[in-house]
Amino acid sequence: MRYVFLVIFGLFSTITLAQANSVLNTLLEKAFKSKDSSDYYFSQANKSISTKSDSANYLYYKFYSAYNKDQIDSSLFYSERVRPLLQDLDSLERLRKVFLETHYVHLNRGNYDEALKSIQDALTLAERLKDTAMISLHNSDKAVIYHDFEDYEKGVEYGKKAYAIMDKATNKNYKYLIIANNAIGINFDDWKKPDSALFYHYKNLDLLKKVDDSIYYGFVFNNIGNTLLKEKKYSEAKKIINRSLVINKIRKRDYNLATNYTNLATIAYEEGENTLAKTYFLEANNFAQQSKSIEKTRDVLQKEALFYKKIGDYRRSLNKQEAFYLLRDSIFNIERAEKVVELETKYETEKKEKDLAETRANLAESKLKIKQKNSYIFGSLALAVLLALAGYLFYSQQKLKNRQLQKEGELKAALYKIETQNKLQEQRLRISRDLHDNIGSQLTFIISSINNLKYGFKDMGDKLSERLSGISVFTSQTIYELRDTIWAMNKNNITWEDLQARISNFINTANRAEDKISFNFSIAEGLDLDEIFSSVQGMNIYRIIQEAVNNSLKYAAASSVSVSVSKIDDTYKVEIKDDGSGFDESTIEKGNGLANIRKRAKDLGGTAKIISDLGEGTTVVVSFDA
Repeated sequence: MRYVFLVIFGLFSTITLAQANSVLNTLLEKAFKSKDSSDYYFSQANKSISTKSDSANYLYYKFYSAYNKDQIDSSLFYSERVRPLLQDLDSLERLRKVFLETHYVHLNRGNYDEALKSIQDALTLAERLKDTAMISLHNSDKAVIYHDFEDYEKGVEYGKKAYAIMDKATNKNYKYLIIANNAIGINFDDWKKPDSALFYHYKNLDLLKKVDDSIYYGFVFNNIGNTLLKEKKYSEAKKIINRSLVINKIRKRDYNLATNYTNLATIAYEEGENTLAKTYFLEANNFAQQSKSIEKTRDVLQKEALFYKKIGDYRRSLNKQEAFYLLRDSIFNIERAEKVVELETKYETEKKEKDLAETRANLAESKLKIKQKNSYIFGSLALAVLLALAGYLFYSQQKLKNRQLQKEGELKAALYKIETQNKLQEQRLRISRDLHDNIGSQLTFIISSINNLKYGFKDMGDKLSERLSGISVFTSQTIYELRDTIWAMNKNNITWEDLQARISNFINTANRAEDKISFNFSIAEGLDLDEIFSSVQGMNIYRIIQEAVNNSLKYAAASSVSVSVSKIDDTYKVEIKDDGSGFDESTIEKGNGLANIRKRAKDLGGTAKIISDLGEGTTVVVSFDA
């Protein structure tokens, strides 16, 4: 009884916990999506936490909520708290995402050493997960960090590495190729290598044709415009930057809009439109502040300093320049640069040590496998020799016995096959004789009786006479069908030569009955007339041709009917064509004729295609494997 109680209690606890988790997830989703009641839902969710997994889930949502609301300090706080829990729970994909977004927070603040550390942690997790797309993306992220830190050579190196990883991937994703090319291009651009920058940016224009929605890639157009601007091709640059501006306005991308307006302001003052340049700089400053990106604020200040110097407002130029250098110096100090180099060296060292350890482990494992394999081989060889000696004697005795049994079996099988074939042939001949002697003679008697009735009663009505004539014609046709069936039954196999003779005979009969119609029957040159079909297959081919020709005679009002047989590769093609009135299959009354043609073609393992239009004649094409 005690065990039953424990089982029931365990089940109840599991159900209660599952319900609690479900409640927690619902509250967290509401908290994340809600604008006004987010704090309320988070407080309610906090009351539903019962496990470490629940705590991790709660903190994960708090982190993303703070990140999306640009609450920088809060997002960093929750990042620090959730990461150890995700690590303990082995929730590697969520942990990777937290490191990725944390890297963006540090990047916007200009903390390149922390940004590099976070994205390196994300990359390490992506490598553990064997996620090729994310490995490529995070190498591109590193390329962007080195660009912002003005180490352009390193930026190009990681951009090219990101591109190569995705380009070699089995499931190639063009999105990550575009991101990699963009990272390479912006590094070359600020490295003052515009030709190389444009080469990679223009490659992205081709790749944009391969993605589903190019609206997500407005940065491609802006970066092309940025390089053209530096080459003083203002007209081209303005056109393509405005294209990027439209996309970024739709997507409300503050960071990219700051770049767009900074570039448009530069073009404006270079073209002497100073008032317009000031307007653009106001927009650039506004979006740079909204993006909370120190890099964008720094870029705007640098361009404003050059603008005010050009128009002779040296006081403002000096203020902007001092602000630029103050911001730049806060980012690029010696200590931070050394830390970035140290992080890169640490990563490369760890990677080399990891690769070396894996190589050693693989080598040791290979040696052990070789040793085990050798022991197995030698033991197997010794056992094989003993078994071979014992088996040889047994084999020699059995070989002679089996040979004798095989010959006896083959002889019995051959005799049985011959006996069976003889019996089948005798049975077929008996059935065909019965059909010919009994049913054939009875049908002939019916025709004779009908003709006697017609001649014996001269005064019978036209309707009755016509009816009797119809019965006589139908009975005659039945006799012909019966003869064809008897012909097929009397043959074990039917060749094209047999069919050619039978079909020709049928065509000649039709030609005599309808002298106003031109009939033609042909078999393609090179067709093997000795190709063998079973009697059923041969009868199906013959009946298809017979049915199609009869349809042409009855309904088409044709002046010519042709039947041709050909072979293309390993497929036979039988075509029956007339130049009659044609028909629309969707409007005609459904009968058995066309259905029979399709059924017989299917029995041959092929298909029947019926092509007809009103006034255009009819073509029946039957194809089946040789």
